[in-house]
Amino acid sequence: MNTKLAPYPSKFAYSQGVFKVGKTNFKWYNLADNLENVSSKDIIDAKACIENAEEKFQDIDDLGFVILHRCGENYLLLVCTWRSENELWESVYYDGSGKFEIWDRNKTHLPTYCVWEMGIVYYESQAWKRYLGSLKEESDKEDYLQSFFEGEV
Repeated sequence: MNTKLAPYPSKFAYSQGVFKVGKTNFKWYNLADNLENVSSKDIIDAKACIENAEEKFQDIDDLGFVILHRCGENYLLLVCTWRSENELWESVYYDGSGKFEIWDRNKTHLPTYCVWEMGIVYYESQAWKRYLGSLKEESDKEDYLQSFFEGEV
């Protein structure tokens, strides 16, 4: 029996600029098969989740990025920071209950990034590597914060 699977669909990433939470600066990305399905209310709810997060991003002088990933009717909210080092730190939230809440992933072997998210993560890792290789002056920080990926993944 020869059954062919449908091709894996593409999604699209679009930057929303820099989102500042206290001392932390996040580069914001929306990710969806149709970016028009990411509503401004959902973005506001996601931002409120980050502003009120247990991690207290407002108190940490940090850089990072956010991916608001539309998955069918729901979202994954990936909040990533560099902590000024070479490792990427991540908190994941899910809106399955109607509001964003931490996704409890207390397991041994965890899912990380899906094929669509990895396009953004790869771009961000290269941008962060350039920043780490710089003198880390204010202009280097601004270069990092103004460099965004946009397009098909």
